[in-house]
Amino acid sequence: MKILMASILNMDADMNGVVVTAKEQQDLLNHHQHTVTLITPYTYAHASFHFNALRWTSVAFMRSGLSIFAMLNLLVKGLILAHQTIKLRKAHTVFHAHDLISAMVFLILSRRGDVTLLNAHFHTAPWDEFVLGGYIKRHSISYKLMKFLFLRTLRAAQLNLMPVSKRNLGLLQSMVPGSSSSSVVLYPGISAIQTGATNSIQGSYLINVGSLDARKNQLVLIDILADLEKQGISIPLVLVGPEEITEKQRILDRISALSLRSPVYILGKLDVKATQRLIQSALLYVHTSRNESFGRTLVEAMSLQTPVIAFEYEAVSEILDPSAVINTNWSNADIATFLKTLIESPALREDFQQKQHKKYLQTFTQEQMLNTYTQTIERTWRVSA
Repeated sequence: MKILMASILNMDADMNGVVVTAKEQQDLLNHHQHTVTLITPYTYAHASFHFNALRWTSVAFMRSGLSIFAMLNLLVKGLILAHQTIKLRKAHTVFHAHDLISAMVFLILSRRGDVTLLNAHFHTAPWDEFVLGGYIKRHSISYKLMKFLFLRTLRAAQLNLMPVSKRNLGLLQSMVPGSSSSSVVLYPGISAIQTGATNSIQGSYLINVGSLDARKNQLVLIDILADLEKQGISIPLVLVGPEEITEKQRILDRISALSLRSPVYILGKLDVKATQRLIQSALLYVHTSRNESFGRTLVEAMSLQTPVIAFEYEAVSEILDPSAVINTNWSNADIATFLKTLIESPALREDFQQKQHKKYLQTFTQEQMLNTYTQTIERTWRVSA
């Protein structure tokens, strides 16, 4: 297959699950003799009118906070992707979008008989994600326009949907009833890499990997560490991921207010290998976000054979056994008691690790993802085209 893949994100600067998934899919498919060309508005950055407009609208939005500049920025991104797609579309038969802007461009420009698909990574309705990100205001003209365009795209008969979880499929069905007929769940395929190397933090510690922001909910870990200290347990916490300054300060303030003795290492964004080494050496991986489209960092920890526990959220049941899930009704003291049991019981941690690694091998390997992807396109969508 010759696949044209697109995202509005900057693959060299942005760091999140969408970016990682897109790069992994590109590398995996290329490795198995499929030709994948990945384009973004930043792929061929140069001093063109469009790219200057992209920078100008971005700066204007950051300085003013006006949603009109955010909408103009998205429009420019779409125009740049359209320009790239026009030049490349004759050489490709599968058009794979990682966001709705890219999907809109592909639907407009792909030819009859081509396969156009959207890899859906939504953690909430996509128009609401832009509200949560601070780009537009709810109920504004921009919001209504975006919702109209995005729903129109999702309802397009020629668009095939590949949500990253069953939870994501349910979200799509709630937005576009009947969308399940053109949908196939595509779990991220995580490569099994054993780093075999030590890292700079020695001894037992807990770890959480992800952007340091309010949605990821790392602040609660500080309260839990304080409750653990009341129960006679002091253990370091390692936080890895890009930092939102306000949230980092909230965490530092909470550490000070609670006079926390347990060390908290806020390491910021690290490269993949360094992050994997830290995960592999951790006593437990603790996932705190309650709002995820899937939760690929849990699977990354499972592939590295580090036992995982997670706060309850919709898609977590697709990844973990209920015994490893922290109930929404638990108090911080209850969670601390649960953690204390795991910290003090190597046998229980090993049981978690073995069950979770088995689930990884059965469901979340790159081979599983490759088979689902290629068979669905070649046997299902292409047959119906």
